[in-house]
Amino acid sequence: MNLVAYINPKAAYYQSCKSAIEDIIEVTRQEPGCLRFELYENAAQSQLTLIERFAEQSAFDFHHRQPYTQAVYRLYEKALEKPAELHFMSGISI
Repeated sequence: MNLVAYINPKAAYYQSCKSAIEDIIEVTRQEPGCLRFELYENAAQSQLTLIERFAEQSAFDFHHRQPYTQAVYRLYEKALEKPAELHFMSGISI
C-alpha cells in the first residue's frame, strides 16, 4: 500500500500543519506494517507532500484509526485550502 498525499494548507496554517505531521512521524514509523512515512515541502513552503508505504491494507487502516492521526485530520478540516489530494500507487517491477 503506497500513498502520495499532497497537502495544501492555508498560509496562516502552514506551520501548524507541518508541525502536526512532524509530531507523528516517529510514532507512525513504529506502527506495525509501516515501511515508509516521510514528509516533504516545496520551495515556496505552500505545499506538503507525505509519502507513505504500509505492508498491507490493515496496517494502513490501523494508522488512520490512531488518535494522533485523527487529530491531524481535525486540523485539516479548518487548515486546508482544499481537501488533501491522495494518490494510491502500485509498484512496478522491472
